[in-house]
Amino acid sequence: MLCLLPLLLSFAACGTVTDWREMKSAPMTFGTCYDGLLFIATRDGFRPDSLASDRGVGTWQSVWRERQIGLGRPGRYRLRAEVLIEEGSTEAGWPIRYAIQQQKVKDLRHSLQPAEEDWSDDGQDREREVIFGEKLVRRLAPKAQ
Repeated sequence: MLCLLPLLLSFAACGTVTDWREMKSAPMTFGTCYDGLLFIATRDGFRPDSLASDRGVGTWQSVWRERQIGLGRPGRYRLRAEVLIEEGSTEAGWPIRYAIQQQKVKDLRHSLQPAEEDWSDDGQDREREVIFGEKLVRRLAPKAQ
């Protein structure tokens, strides 16, 4: 059994770890909270990925948005967000977590027409996360009395 431990640890390193940004909404219905998240995301130019989004479980993900990241290298980013239904309520508000993932094409030979396998993780776009979070807070967070 001990000989399997290094193998299991190597598989853990293969996944992408998401460092979620978090906030809590003001007291409101789940529908109002989810709609507010959707409003800010689409107003920010994110288009929903209907295969990866599910209002019933509180998940929302955008399709990839492409951009140039310098030296002709293509990059792309997308928003992932969740309203944590099990941890919130209409009276207490809803915990929301979100992250903006980014990817780039490392091999410039594939930069003009990259295939899906040419993309590699490039962390998270912290600047976009902060801006998105500020908009989300203004829309959904409890107002100061």
